[in-house]
Amino acid sequence: MVIAAVGKNGTGKDFFLEYLAKTYALPMISIGDVVRELATNDGLELTRDNLHKTSQKYMSAHGHAFFPSQICEKVKASGEPNYLVSGIRPPSDVQVLKDAFGADFILVDVIISDDEVRYARMAARGSARDNVGTDEFRRLDAQEESIFHTSKSEKMADVILKNDGTAEDFFAAADAFYTEHIKK
Repeated sequence: MVIAAVGKNGTGKDFFLEYLAKTYALPMISIGDVVRELATNDGLELTRDNLHKTSQKYMSAHGHAFFPSQICEKVKASGEPNYLVSGIRPPSDVQVLKDAFGADFILVDVIISDDEVRYARMAARGSARDNVGTDEFRRLDAQEESIFHTSKSEKMADVILKNDGTAEDFFAAADAFYTEHIKK
């Protein structure tokens, strides 16, 4: 089973995947892992600028499906029965995974119903890039949507996981997801 998560910034999609990886010893890979590997192979220092240039280089040469296709190859080559995938954004990423794994692919849309709660949680993370003010937060959401069309990816989800309650509530929901979709 291959599980990927989508959602707006700050909903907890990586938190969900990292929790499953740590709690159930599941392997996990991200688009960023592939970009870092390629940059290293190209002899580049892993700076934000170099990683951005690496992404552009490989997408220009091989198309937008390059990175999710690399993920599919790595997952298949691993021989692992279950794998977690992070960093999926546009619908084209989702489609590559759906085509590669069919019924063995589950897309989870992690949501927080109230944007004010989502912003407060992001600000509480303590990262300078998250504590930007509500106007900038909304602008960044709109920018992310215009670039990646994340709302379309969310509509492709097989499962919706709400992150509206406490961390304990979210862990319980993740455990229930594991029991229902992976453990079986």
